[in-house]
Amino acid sequence: MEAFDREPAEVRIPRAALDAMAAALSVRTVAMRAWPDGIEWMYPLGTWDEPHLEVALMPGGEEVWLRMSTDRSSFAVWTIEQWLEFAGQLPGATPPD
Repeated sequence: MEAFDREPAEVRIPRAALDAMAAALSVRTVAMRAWPDGIEWMYPLGTWDEPHLEVALMPGGEEVWLRMSTDRSSFAVWTIEQWLEFAGQLPGATPPD
């Protein structure tokens, strides 16, 4: 896997993009695309041709990366705990094991 620069970056995620990802996750309608570096990015199904939020679970499961399709050079890093808290607030969510 290609190494990524871990310098802090400002990633602006519009509320609408976050809401669209939350809605897609809550009804399990996300699609995935693998990048040449092997990372699989999830995004709301049917949004590829419009600005959308992309999410990737990093190997080892300790981090989740978020980026906007309009600027794939910058990404936000969430801990798995932050991701589970977010996902746990979605309609129909089940508690993590």
